[in-house]
Amino acid sequence: MGGEHVEHGIEERLRAATHVVILVSARLLDWSAWRRVAHRALIHRRRAEVSLVRWRACVDDQDQVLRRFGPILDPAVATVTDAGEALVAIARRVGEALRAARLGPRCVALGRLPPPERAIVGREQEKRSLDDALVNDAVQVVVVIGEGGAGKTQLVRTWLDGMQPVYGGVEAVISCSIEDQDGGGAPSASAAVSVLLAAIGETPSADPMENVSRLVRRVRDRRTIVVIDGLEPLQDARGKLIDRHMGILVRDLASQMYGGLCVITTRPPFELGGAGVRRIQLGPVDRASAIQVLRSRDVRGSDEDLGRLADRLRRHALSLALVADYLSEAHGGDVLVADRLDLGAEDIDDGGRIQRILSFYEERLKPEERAVLGIVALCERPTDLATLAALGAPPSVPGFAAALGDASPEHLRRTCARLERTALLLKTEAGAWDQHPLVRGYWRRRLEASDPAGVRSAHERLFERFRSLASPAVGGAVRREELDLLYAAVAHGVQARRWAESFEVLHDRIRQGERHTSLKLHGAVAEDRRAFFAFFARNTFHVLGDLPPSQRYWLENSAGVLLRVHGETSDSVRLLERAVRTAVDAGHSAGAAESARNLASVYSLRGNLMGALESAESAVRHADASGELRPRLNVRDFRAYLMHRLGRLHEARAAYEAIEQIRDREMAGQMGVAHYPFASHAALLLDLDEVDLAHDRAVRAYQLTHGDDPDAGSLLNRGLSARVLARTLVALGRPDEASRRFEEAVSLVRDAGRWDHLASCLVDCASFWAERDTHLARKHLDEARRISEGRSFRLSEAAAALTTARVALVENILPEAARQLDAAEALLLEMRYRVRVAWLHVLRARLCCAQGDQIGARRQADLARQEASEMGLKRRDFWRELESYGRVEESS
Repeated sequence: MGGEHVEHGIEERLRAATHVVILVSARLLDWSAWRRVAHRALIHRRRAEVSLVRWRACVDDQDQVLRRFGPILDPAVATVTDAGEALVAIARRVGEALRAARLGPRCVALGRLPPPERAIVGREQEKRSLDDALVNDAVQVVVVIGEGGAGKTQLVRTWLDGMQPVYGGVEAVISCSIEDQDGGGAPSASAAVSVLLAAIGETPSADPMENVSRLVRRVRDRRTIVVIDGLEPLQDARGKLIDRHMGILVRDLASQMYGGLCVITTRPPFELGGAGVRRIQLGPVDRASAIQVLRSRDVRGSDEDLGRLADRLRRHALSLALVADYLSEAHGGDVLVADRLDLGAEDIDDGGRIQRILSFYEERLKPEERAVLGIVALCERPTDLATLAALGAPPSVPGFAAALGDASPEHLRRTCARLERTALLLKTEAGAWDQHPLVRGYWRRRLEASDPAGVRSAHERLFERFRSLASPAVGGAVRREELDLLYAAVAHGVQARRWAESFEVLHDRIRQGERHTSLKLHGAVAEDRRAFFAFFARNTFHVLGDLPPSQRYWLENSAGVLLRVHGETSDSVRLLERAVRTAVDAGHSAGAAESARNLASVYSLRGNLMGALESAESAVRHADASGELRPRLNVRDFRAYLMHRLGRLHEARAAYEAIEQIRDREMAGQMGVAHYPFASHAALLLDLDEVDLAHDRAVRAYQLTHGDDPDAGSLLNRGLSARVLARTLVALGRPDEASRRFEEAVSLVRDAGRWDHLASCLVDCASFWAERDTHLARKHLDEARRISEGRSFRLSEAAAALTTARVALVENILPEAARQLDAAEALLLEMRYRVRVAWLHVLRARLCCAQGDQIGARRQADLARQEASEMGLKRRDFWRELESYGRVEESS
């Protein structure tokens, strides 16, 4: 019975094991249970699940398990004659098998990461830096930064390939390429997240935020390498991320990799906060590696001549590859021919040099090769065979694309195969064709200069193709995959000057009118921004084409709001001012009111409260002229908010009460108006010490924004209502509930991508935690300060300075408190942000007390009392804190 029990246990373990490593010996093959137990447990396993280590002394080529999991001989062991060496070789093989079994990733998905070009050499120091980061638990993210063509993607792919098959012991290796996703759409963070989820076996949902959360959870639960290649399409000119979902993903990965590593490649500087972030600045290839690159591409010559050519090219990776392929293709690889090539001055920028190099190629290309390169360049995305064939299909496209004729798929494949032998065309692992961005830019500019009519015709065919490929949204929102096709259609339609049809795609199918589906459901901020600004002349912000005023107004207003969200306030003002004029000229009073209100919000963010109030008054006049209820409520709500900020509390209260009367009198049957102005009115009532009434308003706002009204229930409205509800809960002495609501508010506003509101929301959270947990308060303040200062949100900047001073006083860091109060005072007085001035004096009184300056404390307390009395500020926590300084004075 004992023997049967042992054999049963062995069989169970063999069946349950993820991977089995067997050291085959003569004694094992003589064991009676080998066939009876092991065969039964192993014969149905996949080859990848069993590793055999054996040598010539124990070969049985008739054994079913050994034949299944062969090879029969292990060559590295079979040729060893010395027993000691044999044991060492066997131990090494066992170790390799164990590492592969225990540390090899369950998932390796590099399909969308462009494969490296042949003969990649050098970059050893950078690869060691990546190795070190992977084993250092303190490092979560590595950002590889370098100019175009420096070899960033090649470095990462070569590093990954060098770690095969175990990949440093991680459980999964997944990647996405922002610039090189198949599908023909604009670069998309949402699509990138879906790619990463699918790589680990998850089915992406329609909700992009849910996808981000699921991806972060999966990465957190398993040691993973995540590669995000070519981030720059989702960055602005300063390198800041403009895509909400990518910002959330990168931020969370930077703090939750837990033994894994996120590797990001990009061109512009990318500032990502945190101690766990490393940066690799990619410079030129070293001289020896550059020479080796040239030789590997069949360039012949002495090391001296090859090194001289490499130096002329500044050892720039793409330049080396292009020149080497040209010399090999056109001149038999003779390096001396390069002396006759006009590569320009030695200090010429790499973009200019690459243009010269590509001009050498152009003279040797066949017409159909030029056509393929041109089509791939115009698509700006990986181009599949069907798209190439569509450009060649009848009726013939005039211009350069006509060279394709009615080419068969096989002919197109052969043409692409010839181009793949150079660095002009790259084959993706998904089977499409792409180009390096610098190569793509060259061909696009050449075609636009030499054949503008042919370029326009090609864009027309591409517009019609992508528009027709996207299925109509039936009974609901457009799907993410259809959205990518529609963005591609807009990009090509604008360049084909099909203005009206492109506008219809953007307004009706992408945004779905005022539902704003692309933003609210899919969070496609970067894609939307790119689509909108395709309609504007660069630098002037004039709408291109012959669109009617109503459509021009919609583009100007929507684009201005997109810029406001990301803190590009100067350009936002230009667009919104133009939108107001366009709406007025078109007799569109409701539109003029909306744009004037949006303009007022930009002025407010910049700290120009008086200018904001003036614009809000103008918005009220336009709204009244329209006669429509929603704009009348909306603009009045914001005007009352500004009065509150300016310290005109009683005027603001009267304004809010007037709004409620209008709403109750006229709202019957209208959607999206019932929640006005509960949230902002509740904030004012707190300052008037009407806490119960404020809480009632806040609860009603929360219920309405979390109800069935889709217009009221946007992420932003829900977040702002949760925020004011949290503030009333604090006033009622219910901190635990308040904490949960503050967390909910920050999460919702963050998910809405509204950085213009997120900063102030974070400051409110920090104020709540200031006397409870200063570490958590500073965490919120640090993020709020980065948002405000990076985007010129000066109201939030002033509030953050005040709250930081409070935290410093709690921690008894008096010099910091003094500096922050000085900064806050300068901002508050300049902006006339009067409702905060009384708090400034209270905190100065507290600082004076801590410094032992009782006279100063009394003076500041008097100023605080005077300011509060003039405004009518009755907030109880303010007066309670002010009275505490009175007691200090009396005791002293």
